[in-house]
Amino acid sequence: MRFTATMNHRWPLRVMALAFASGLVLTACGSGGASSQASSTTVVYRFGVVGNRGAISQLQLDRPTPVPGISGQVVQIATSNSDGYALTSSGAVWAWGVAGYGELGNGEHPAYSTRAVKVEFPSGVRISSLANPMPFDGALAIDSQGHIWGWGLNALGDLCLSGLMELRPSELPLSNVTLATGARTHSLFSSGGKVYACGSGEYGVLGTGSTASSSTPVPVVGLPSTAHVTALTSSWEGSGALLSNGDYFNWGYNAAGQLANGSTADSAVPVHVALPAAVRQVFQGGSGAKNGQSVAILADGSVWAWGDNDRGQLGVGTRVSSDVPLRVQVPKGVTFVKVSSGGYASYAIDRTGRLWAWGDNKSGQLGTGSGTVIATKPISVSIRLTQVSSTAQNVAGLQGSTRRS
Repeated sequence: MRFTATMNHRWPLRVMALAFASGLVLTACGSGGASSQASSTTVVYRFGVVGNRGAISQLQLDRPTPVPGISGQVVQIATSNSDGYALTSSGAVWAWGVAGYGELGNGEHPAYSTRAVKVEFPSGVRISSLANPMPFDGALAIDSQGHIWGWGLNALGDLCLSGLMELRPSELPLSNVTLATGARTHSLFSSGGKVYACGSGEYGVLGTGSTASSSTPVPVVGLPSTAHVTALTSSWEGSGALLSNGDYFNWGYNAAGQLANGSTADSAVPVHVALPAAVRQVFQGGSGAKNGQSVAILADGSVWAWGDNDRGQLGVGTRVSSDVPLRVQVPKGVTFVKVSSGGYASYAIDRTGRLWAWGDNKSGQLGTGSGTVIATKPISVSIRLTQVSSTAQNVAGLQGSTRRS
């Protein structure tokens, strides 16, 4: 079955009857590294809009707004299309947003919650990192023992579980997990030094050499045999892996040149992205068939982007898509140190902590509170953050944590 609708498209009848992009923060930081001492005060913000069946207007914000209800020092944030998540230094996870499929992980599924609630893990489980981005209407978290937990919607096996909806975290059939990421109907994991995927295989997004789907973890093929993967990222029908030597590979959907290989042909195996220097950070964005882009910071400090650019999300001053990397027009005197990307917009934090955004602002996802509809170059959001995460039109920011990302 081929799905060509955006993230607002509802899922097959078996899921409808029950009524889960993009870092990295990169997935690298959210997936396993040791954390430094957190600062005494942290604030989590949200802006843009969340939704699955459609945007929920009560949750739309055009400026960063604090999320109430979180207890503890936050060391990492992550987003899905419909929810936000915060990990504290004690290993607890807090969630807010849409909960129609149990995305809050507390056994309930109200329409939405603007106040954070605590995700209910089994007694003794301490979470060490969050997948970022999260799966469509779902979530993934890695505990201190290398076990991976999932909850929310499991429409096509993207949580590697058998149920259609998990109201509380359930353990996935993988061990020694250090990295995780998810989007639309698939998830990626680094387990025991190898990369695995599960979910829908449409467009070759599982990286198995075919378009076959799998509700159990299957190995990604085609990465260098000696590859050491340090980060994973994902988007609507897209997957990517960053290696320790700075090489970056991506695979899956390629209608707008998302694979950066000079073509628009999909690929069911990893494709190497040719860039002028080693990649330091990379993040995929995209929430549907009509968008999809990646943004990367290289070892020399330059920032590059490729893929769809209909709303200016490549940050190159135009709205022309590109199937090869283009250099982002970073403001003079500014150095970006972290990047993220959502459905139609991209984000960066500079070395002073200032947040920058570019692309579409129809849902307030640039966070500027202005009438700017589209920004084809980075603009300042007038807030300082330590982390930013975006999936679809949903954005979260963290202020005050000293955890390295």
